[in-house]
Amino acid sequence: MANIQQWFQSIDIDRSGELDVNELQRALSLGNLNFGVSDVDQMIRAFDTRGRRRLSLQEFQRLHEFLVNIQNSFAYFDADRSRTLQVHEVRQALRHAGFQLDDPVLAAMMTRHDPDNSGTLTLDEYIRMCLFLQSCVRTFTAFDPQRTGQIRLDFNQWVYAASHVA
Repeated sequence: MANIQQWFQSIDIDRSGELDVNELQRALSLGNLNFGVSDVDQMIRAFDTRGRRRLSLQEFQRLHEFLVNIQNSFAYFDADRSRTLQVHEVRQALRHAGFQLDDPVLAAMMTRHDPDNSGTLTLDEYIRMCLFLQSCVRTFTAFDPQRTGQIRLDFNQWVYAASHVA
């Protein structure tokens, strides 16, 4: 925790006690994770519990743990060490993370997160996919307080939910 706190303080350039999109983008690039502003904003929105589009130390710590877990998962399921995940490796990794996605959903996810249509995901693309799923879980859960696994939305609720999925 002390290392995370020191790192947080070193990247909190404006000393606000929170990280904005530019501060987080710089920090990620130091770790060789090069994301555009919109991707970094999605990361912030996925872990920002206060709706401020900035991360507190605790939120940053959760994001850091998430990214470390994703990187470890990527390395573990990249069985052929190609530095990419093939569809079957993505399926295994997502199942290991607790996501039982059916074939059409996985195909849609691959289409969305594989912009070069290579049929594989790089680490950055896999991180984007996992952030999307994290955001889906958070948004779905908000509409499923009894944890039934099903929700019903009217059009306004659907637009609201869709606007909160990173």
